[in-house]
Amino acid sequence: MYGKNEVKKGVFFSLDALIALIIILITMIIVYPNIENFKSENRVHSDITNVLSNLKIGETNNTFVKNLIYENKISDLNKSVLEQIGEFYVENITLAKDLASSVLSDIESKENFGLWYGNTPIFLKNLSSFENAKNVRVDKQIISGIKEGSSVKGYSGRAFLSSDFQTKYFYFGGYSGDGNISIKIDYFGDLEDVKMEIAVNKDFDIYINDLFSGHYTNSSSQFIPAKYDLNAYRTNFHSGENILKISEKDLFIAGGYIKISYSNVSAFNDVKRYYFPGVEGIINIYDGFYIPGNLNEMNILLHYNSNYSVFLNIGNVTVFNESSAGIGETSRYLNNTELSSKLNYSSMTKKTIPLRIGLNELKSVGEKGNADVIIITDISGSMEYRLNSDSIGIARNCSDPQLYDSSTKRISIAKCLDKMVVDIILNVSGNRVGLSAFYGDNSYPYKGRVYEEGLTNNSQYLKSKIDQYVPQDGTPICAAINDAYKILSEQSNPNRTKFVIVMSDGIPTHTCASSGCEGTRTGLQSDEALWLGYGAGCYGGSDDCNVNDCNCASQNANWSSCRLHNGLNATVYSVGFGPVSSCNMANKTLKNIANCGNGKYYSSDNATLLEDFYRLISYEILELSYSEQISKASSGLFTKIYPDSYIEFNYTSEQRPYGLLVSLEKKFSDKYSGTFDVPSDSRIANAKVVSYSGPRWTKEIKINNVTFYNLSLYGRNYKELGDPYNIAIPESLIQNLNNITLITGISPENSSEGSENNKIIYTLVKNFSSYSSIQAHASGCSWEIEFEDNTNYTLKIPKNYSGQSLCYYKEGKQEIGDENDAINIAVLNLFRSLDSDSNGKIDIKINEQNLGVNSYEIVGVPYSWSTKVEIRTWD
Repeated sequence: MYGKNEVKKGVFFSLDALIALIIILITMIIVYPNIENFKSENRVHSDITNVLSNLKIGETNNTFVKNLIYENKISDLNKSVLEQIGEFYVENITLAKDLASSVLSDIESKENFGLWYGNTPIFLKNLSSFENAKNVRVDKQIISGIKEGSSVKGYSGRAFLSSDFQTKYFYFGGYSGDGNISIKIDYFGDLEDVKMEIAVNKDFDIYINDLFSGHYTNSSSQFIPAKYDLNAYRTNFHSGENILKISEKDLFIAGGYIKISYSNVSAFNDVKRYYFPGVEGIINIYDGFYIPGNLNEMNILLHYNSNYSVFLNIGNVTVFNESSAGIGETSRYLNNTELSSKLNYSSMTKKTIPLRIGLNELKSVGEKGNADVIIITDISGSMEYRLNSDSIGIARNCSDPQLYDSSTKRISIAKCLDKMVVDIILNVSGNRVGLSAFYGDNSYPYKGRVYEEGLTNNSQYLKSKIDQYVPQDGTPICAAINDAYKILSEQSNPNRTKFVIVMSDGIPTHTCASSGCEGTRTGLQSDEALWLGYGAGCYGGSDDCNVNDCNCASQNANWSSCRLHNGLNATVYSVGFGPVSSCNMANKTLKNIANCGNGKYYSSDNATLLEDFYRLISYEILELSYSEQISKASSGLFTKIYPDSYIEFNYTSEQRPYGLLVSLEKKFSDKYSGTFDVPSDSRIANAKVVSYSGPRWTKEIKINNVTFYNLSLYGRNYKELGDPYNIAIPESLIQNLNNITLITGISPENSSEGSENNKIIYTLVKNFSSYSSIQAHASGCSWEIEFEDNTNYTLKIPKNYSGQSLCYYKEGKQEIGDENDAINIAVLNLFRSLDSDSNGKIDIKINEQNLGVNSYEIVGVPYSWSTKVEIRTWD
């Protein structure tokens, strides 16, 4: 099988192996220029690889090697040690291990290291096992087959992401306020990039380690974060612990994060802690934390300054509630004995737990609503009819199982829906409801009538008044809307949110002017006509609804709604009962009322749908009027929690899979859902959903229709619960293709949309390196590449490339200049592995990672296929 004149290579390690190694490396640089190395890593693993692949076995004084030569088990003295071990690896695995041991065992290194052929370990010299390694460094080589009588020469390209580069996120809570907000940022290495994304209510200054670091504008909404590039002040950071402060009076952050990337990563103790954001002003934090393993122990340090009582809720348990009156700055340490007696540790495993810390004295809008709502009900004669026709219906009460039957009177259904709205709105303390029911007196002079009840929070009283509604005569809609204007202008104030719900089953029959159509539009509040209806001759004609000349009454109703919105900033909703939608005039009137009142219009002759409409309007009113998590502090109140406050965990964690870590972000596709993929050649290290829930709570999250976070499990009173901004996805539920659904709310009964700016942030574990097959060339080219955020970049690969060839990795265009170039093929394969959805856009910025490229001259080995050889070091 082997010719007598086959070329051999070898290596020798004497007792003074380290000195010899240095001499050999210098010799290699001079004698073996045929190895092109575009990225030098100067590590033990790469040094050993170079030595083993470039020194001849026949040049050694190793006794074991000499015996093998004497026994004619080594016949080609020009083979390298790497090739000779490879030959034995194919023919005699025991001999391969013995040769590797004789050559490598004398190396004195403080690092663990080993030699692998394929997936088989050939030699290990280690103090700790590879399976428990936290940091792994790898140098790789490919050896290929030979042609009998002569060597095959070619090139293999390798492109890789360096393991010496990391990305790290530091999250704010779902709500952090109110005042100056600070966050602890720690890393060990050289900072390469720092970005921030937050939803923040005010313009602000940033201080990094007490150094001024720029002035920035606020985000446009609590649901729409702004993005900030902080690289201009990167030098204000240093390796180790840093404090970044966002400074402005009464400022709050409704979710967000700081993202850093750093290189030359140094080892450090992975302390398992959640750090509280610092607050200088009003301690008011809604957040959460995740425990990725079985919780064994927990300790808490609270470092704060307050003359008011501070409480801390974990889940639905108050673990700390203490008055600090007169003490000032203090620290409170809660040990495991105390915490384990209050918390069920087993129920916290692999879950995101809501956390809430604040002041008992805090006056929070979250403790009461600020809505003033007027419910307008049509009690004209036609409300005696069935819902789906103009024939007399059956009166039923709200507990009647046939209430929603089509034979029920419209007024019976309207009363029950009115009562439902009263209960929903007044279930939130601080809200108030008023009533205005309208009918028209058809006896001359056709004056409109209203039943009025002013704003109150007494639900039983309001429901008793609703029970008294008796339908009769005509439909003066504008009179009731103007009555709502009167109530709100006299009893509400500009600091409260105002809403009006208008329902009717037909055409307006009365104007709100003694003559003409101008009364409401003029805004003459002294004129009784602005809120009382007058007849407009809307009888006896024959337009599309068997009446005539009702345009004037319709215009009055529209203008009345406009005045409510423009004058009092009220939102006006309208609901059509029964066959309204079949009548152009009635339909047009109610639509215009909603449009001019900046509200919404609903209509149906189905009672179940009408209930859905009323419930939808009620919950929307709660959302629009409810700033749950924003504090309204008493004048002069000042407290402080320091960012060195923490919760420390001791838990049994699972072993992290081997490979390089790359963090990816995937934005939601709409306000409810998003997707992300895990390639089949990757494993997930961690995944989080970040939620810009604004003043609402993140209520429920599902992955692939399986719920993994449900706030209602911790209680019905959300105001006492935390609101995590980042919620961890259990790894056991993650598949290759994943769909995330997120719902927000202010109570278990309320469900709302989230934000299109929600994201899935996840970290993949993968060997992010790629190789080419053996090719004739290894030159490279200039790459034009496109990233997932639609930005473009031109990158020379390798860095010293000076040619004219162009390569592309862009949407719709993936091309390499020379298809026989080993480096181009390797880089193309790497880019494909970084394009998880195969859309031609790279998921991560290459300049945010250390991209390395090598080319290797390939020499022969005694078998026809190529084998990957690795030297690994680890700690």
